[in-house]
Amino acid sequence: MQRATLSDRIVLAGVFAVALAFAIGMLGDYYSAPDGLWRDLYHDRNGHFDFGLTLALALREFNPVDFLGQIERSRVWGPFHGIVLSLVLLFGGIDHRIAIVPSLIGWTVTVTFAALIARRFFADPAQRGLAAACAAALVIASPAFRLLGSDVMLEGLGAGLTAIAIWAWMVAHEQPQSVPRWRFLAVVLTLLFFHKGNYWGLLIASLVIAWAGENSLRLNRTVRDLLARFGTEDGLRAMMRDPLLIAFALVALAVAAIALRGPTSISVSGKALQLYPPGNLATVAYALLFLRLALFWRRQRAAIEPELGAAGRQIFLWHVLPIAVSFLLPKRLSTFLWFVGPSNSSSTAGYSLTGGFNPYWDSFSTGFSAAPWVAVLALVLFAIALLRIRSFPRSTWIVFIFAVVSLAAVLVHPQRQGRFLGSWIFAVWIGAGAGAGVLLGLIAPLRAQALRWAGAVTAVAVLTAALVRQSPPANAAAHAIRTISGPSNLDLVRPILADLLKTRKIGTAATFGMTPLLHWTAQEHCKCRVQFAQFNPGIPTSRDGVQAAMLDYIGRSPADRLIVFDVPGAKPAAEALGWQYDKLAGILDALKVQQRYGKTAEYSVPSYGARVSVWDTKP
Repeated sequence: MQRATLSDRIVLAGVFAVALAFAIGMLGDYYSAPDGLWRDLYHDRNGHFDFGLTLALALREFNPVDFLGQIERSRVWGPFHGIVLSLVLLFGGIDHRIAIVPSLIGWTVTVTFAALIARRFFADPAQRGLAAACAAALVIASPAFRLLGSDVMLEGLGAGLTAIAIWAWMVAHEQPQSVPRWRFLAVVLTLLFFHKGNYWGLLIASLVIAWAGENSLRLNRTVRDLLARFGTEDGLRAMMRDPLLIAFALVALAVAAIALRGPTSISVSGKALQLYPPGNLATVAYALLFLRLALFWRRQRAAIEPELGAAGRQIFLWHVLPIAVSFLLPKRLSTFLWFVGPSNSSSTAGYSLTGGFNPYWDSFSTGFSAAPWVAVLALVLFAIALLRIRSFPRSTWIVFIFAVVSLAAVLVHPQRQGRFLGSWIFAVWIGAGAGAGVLLGLIAPLRAQALRWAGAVTAVAVLTAALVRQSPPANAAAHAIRTISGPSNLDLVRPILADLLKTRKIGTAATFGMTPLLHWTAQEHCKCRVQFAQFNPGIPTSRDGVQAAMLDYIGRSPADRLIVFDVPGAKPAAEALGWQYDKLAGILDALKVQQRYGKTAEYSVPSYGARVSVWDTKP
């Protein structure tokens, strides 16, 4: 077991202090000029902030039903970030100027735990100090990672949770029978799952590989025992006669058939029942299998628990079981499988397994690194550490496994974005820190501690000076999906905020499509829950089609007041959606012929060349 020396504490305290100072500075920069962040009508940050704000307002109004209902509906993105953000807003005030605090927490945690993890590669204090400082410096110096860590996005907090989990895995290995350490790891992994499923999947795959490599003999024995018990003719016959397994198989086959067929409906009492997509049926199939496994656990618990050991019991109770139960909620399993699978891709280009190398290298070298030479240095140091992997404690191997698994996953997945590096690239910087420690050990002999410390301090000073003097790459913002020019989206909504104060049922329609921006700005302004009914144009094929859909929306809308945004210059969200202005202008055509609402106010937005109108129900 490694114990922190005075030098360790000094290095780690310094790393945390520097990270905290940077985080406070980033918050100050954003707080003083928040409009610059909100420049993309369709950016995910609108949805993330809207969710956290809605939870905060539910807590503020002491409405647990609304709070839990919002949590249940958070299927694509987990609720953890939203819960953290809701607490920030509840205690810090309903204000979008503090919306980046959860990400800043994650960024600061990532910097600190990168240093904590890197020091565990070595027993020598100088090597530990150099590895920790080098890893932390590379994390801090990353322009794209710093942008993501000061955004209302999931990467910052996701990286922080992942770094804590890797550290917890290492610490638990030092005392394999320590129940609190394994429980802590299990809880962090569970929080990571409920933060974002693909971040969790990358780490779980890495941990499984690491565990299987350490326990290959035990794993082989367990597989043989299971085959001996259930692979016999009697065992297979019993499984084939089990009513729960039979029901599971039938429903699972129905799910597969509906998924392959496409849109499907059946008539029940004269009413069409939609079966596609088969999300609810998938939940039914899973519930049947869950019940079968629960009964098996109940009967065989006494025999299984000793085999799990202290680690297995804590992972099962505090990680596997909460996730398994969560999949019993409607559509949660099918949404999770879609989100982490290859179907979650809007790319229309031809797929190439090797086609991701160039764009991801570009993201790493010109976005996530202060300069291309920093990227090359990090990879060289990482490779040096990888070559010396057998000299490190076995628990540290997870860093290399995680980096390799994550790289393979982003290369294989058909959807490719530079920000996908954000949740795991810190592992490369940790490995680079370990490589720096290896070089120090090769250059300075163990007995020459003064020389080692001199080399470590010199290396950190030179690296820090070089990173500080390096101008940030111009396209770092693009790799972090950050728009840095153009008018702020808040310009569009400020003129009508006063018109939203006296109504809780608001309808909206916009010639740029849909965005949660309109919802969260209304709720933030009144600091209350607002019923929002946005017009969804779907995938329009013509202007006349949009006009007909808008007339139908007007006829059914529960809104007392309708806000209409006419923004000719807004870029479409996606060509695949067909949200072009010449089609969505059908919204304006519908307003001219409808009789339910009358225009009561209109405002111009010069920065967009747009007009925003307010329509109230006629008496």
